[in-house]
Amino acid sequence: MTTVTVNVPANVATPRGAAWAAEAAAALARAISRWTAPRCHVSAPTIEAAQVRELAKQHLGSDPSFAADLFAAADRHESTSRAR
Repeated sequence: MTTVTVNVPANVATPRGAAWAAEAAAALARAISRWTAPRCHVSAPTIEAAQVRELAKQHLGSDPSFAADLFAAADRHESTSRAR
């Protein structure tokens, strides 16, 4: 015969002010993201493609083949996002 013992933990009440603190932290995070967001109207795919091109430039000396692949991927990403 097999016996299984199941222990059910007691419910723990949410600490006072936890919901308020979570809302305040979320509001602060939203405000900071609005303040630090770029002010220009450049689309995200353009920014992402530029970042990939910067990465490709870093690898030009050590691995030109990989850098070429990154440049091509950035071009594809940017061109497919414009077509939408």
